[in-house]
Amino acid sequence: MSSNAVEHDTVASRQPLKVALDDQIKRCRRCDGLNIDGVTASAPGYGCLTSPVALVGQSLCEKCMETQIPFTEGSGDLIDEAIALAGHGKKNLFISNVVHCHPPKNRASHQHEIVNCSPFLHRELEIVRPRLVITLGRDAERVMRFFFPRARASEPPFEPPRGRLPKGVPYIFNVKHPSWIQRQHDSELEAGYMANLAAAIRWSFDRARGDSRG
Repeated sequence: MSSNAVEHDTVASRQPLKVALDDQIKRCRRCDGLNIDGVTASAPGYGCLTSPVALVGQSLCEKCMETQIPFTEGSGDLIDEAIALAGHGKKNLFISNVVHCHPPKNRASHQHEIVNCSPFLHRELEIVRPRLVITLGRDAERVMRFFFPRARASEPPFEPPRGRLPKGVPYIFNVKHPSWIQRQHDSELEAGYMANLAAAIRWSFDRARGDSRG
């Protein structure tokens, strides 16, 4: 069987699980005031279910309610540029949030909201099984540490990990949220941020290609 056929079979086996999970996310009413259409609506994780990298943010932005794609415009422009710099499109990666809903007025997520929603994220990552998770912000970093206590983690600048990585857990790359980067109004900081994200993304895809050849 060709590698393309194997990948298709893998996507086909994961798709029903993701569809069912997406439906649960859209129907969730665990948090008062959240997941209200057009006000605090949710969006499930977006992208390729066999992506070797997952980007995890904090919560859904207002614009993302309409597109149903995390990191749409705004601070997501930095993410889009970094992905393009790595030679990929957004649909080639998997992108989600710790809290899948849009908190009112873009406020920080409450702890109970993170606790209520994190099982959805965990199940998404179980479906995708990325080799690398890039956390975008403190909430995502804390949740990944809880999900994968054995995982190796690093901060910028990105350098490919050395030695053998723990089996069954992704490598974690912790970076600041792109909205914080934008608020600094520093073009060099933005360029360095995007370069680090691009380097991490390229590494994950290169490693995936190497594993498939092996």
